[in-house]
Amino acid sequence: MNESIKRPFGAQLYTPALEDKWAEYEFLVGRLLDRATLERAIVIAGRWGVEPHEVLLANGWIKQENYIAALADFLRVPAFARGQELPRDAVLIDAVSHCPWRVGREVTENEVAGRMVLLASPGDIENFDAVDTQNWRLKRAIAGLLRWRPVLSAGAPIWTWQLLALAILVGVVLGAAIIEPNLVLRAVAVLLTLLFLPIIVLRLVITAMGLLQTAPRETSRIPDAELPVYSILVPMFREGQVLPDLVAALSALDYPAAKLDVLLVLESVDTETQAVARNLELPGFMRVIVVPDSQPRTKPKALNYALQFARGDYVVVFDAEDVPEPDQLRQAIAMFRSSAKDTICLQGRLNIHNARESWLTRQFALEYSALFDITLPGLAWLGLPVPLGGTSNHFPRKVLDQWLGWDPFNVTEDADLGIRLARSGGHIRILPSTTWEEAPARFGGWLRQRTRWLKGWMQTYLVHTRQPARLFYELGLARFIGFHLYSGGLILSALIFPIFCAIAAYEIWQGDWLRSSGSILSGIFLGFAGFNLVGAYVATLVPAVVAVWRRRRKWLVLSALFMPLYWLLVSLAAYRALVQLITAPHFWEKTEHRARSRTRR
Repeated sequence: MNESIKRPFGAQLYTPALEDKWAEYEFLVGRLLDRATLERAIVIAGRWGVEPHEVLLANGWIKQENYIAALADFLRVPAFARGQELPRDAVLIDAVSHCPWRVGREVTENEVAGRMVLLASPGDIENFDAVDTQNWRLKRAIAGLLRWRPVLSAGAPIWTWQLLALAILVGVVLGAAIIEPNLVLRAVAVLLTLLFLPIIVLRLVITAMGLLQTAPRETSRIPDAELPVYSILVPMFREGQVLPDLVAALSALDYPAAKLDVLLVLESVDTETQAVARNLELPGFMRVIVVPDSQPRTKPKALNYALQFARGDYVVVFDAEDVPEPDQLRQAIAMFRSSAKDTICLQGRLNIHNARESWLTRQFALEYSALFDITLPGLAWLGLPVPLGGTSNHFPRKVLDQWLGWDPFNVTEDADLGIRLARSGGHIRILPSTTWEEAPARFGGWLRQRTRWLKGWMQTYLVHTRQPARLFYELGLARFIGFHLYSGGLILSALIFPIFCAIAAYEIWQGDWLRSSGSILSGIFLGFAGFNLVGAYVATLVPAVVAVWRRRRKWLVLSALFMPLYWLLVSLAAYRALVQLITAPHFWEKTEHRARSRTRR
């Protein structure tokens, strides 16, 4: 018995399992590492519930190609060289996904059957028939939802009845406005006031419920051996300068490295980010997935492609500039295990790390704080459909497979997926863990990003209202009404706000706002209009102020006074999105990000 196995590092007691693992991996000593490193890996592997070579690879103590070569030499079989042509009777055996004894048994079984055996990495095996495999995966990433559930894909054209309804509405309003402009103006004002009344009531209820929610973080720590493999998908395009920050942020996660499966998803045309990735010493738990170039060139298409390579039981999406709290994955697993079985997604709380940089970033921070700390928790508590944010979405892998992943033709794929999951009968909960992001500090970048978001929300609303009766059946009455009032109200509010401001300014200039017609109906109408105005401000300003106060960012409170000016900019983006919805529905406007050393908190 090896004495160093009895108490390696003076802590781990000897067990037969340790001796077995030592015998299984002893061939590495002298080839790739020393005795102490192997002993340490064996101890850690026992604590994590994985194989020792997985610890060695994930921690970067040995390289994958060197491990495969050493195992091949030990088993006296060749290792596969990338680009090598194989004889007809040859087979590739995965040398990494299983322990050496299991690999050796598979080698023996194939040799007894008269086959030539070569050891290879999982990636080499997946890409051996590169062209056919890539084409199949790409087709699935693009056409999966469109082929199997076209009614739920933005890739299918807007339905005829929707176009006809919109044309009739616009035609009637314009025609009447030419004949009786004053009457039409009053009628539209009354209609919008009555339409916004339930929207404002719902937003006030959501705000109240969100303010009352307290989501304590899980304090019990799940043993490492009980944690599942977690895949992290990070779609990137022209993000070379933020890649080092991303590697540092994900390396800081409090999760066993051997159970992390980080996929850096790059576009084939993005040679700059690929070059940066090649020059970095990526941790062993990170790998690069290159998406073949095709249209639409969107984030959801890249996610669908990369998902086919993921090996985790759970999947989370992060953006390139994200900095998640280190325990976020552990918190997610704990919440999934403590939640009801119909919990099929967790949405992390997003916030802004460069809020001090400009007026826009301060407004963005107020907006995000209100949305993710108050509004979405309120929606989730009420059981209403939750439009997901584009990052820190945690899923059981089987949910994404069942619902065919993301819609590659929807430029706000996160919100769309949230509604699709609601239609499945599942529930989304808000994870009390923050992911810090960078907000666009300049107007041009902000406008492009907000245009894309609003265009995607318009796509989502049009897609999910194609079959109103089916939507009602799948959501039920409360969720059906909630979807229209919240998601539809969000779009309508952005489009109507500047019109409201123009009418209000005209009325004030004319002095009509001080006059009373004496009519009871007029008084009721003015009461409703006043309620809508006050309620809208309360439902927007209060959660923003409370949220930043709770986060001890009190210096942002005064900026809340300027939120109405920010809403006008949102309206500008909404009209730009409406134009793009007609002219370029699937065009993805890229948001540029910078290294964190170039931003200020």
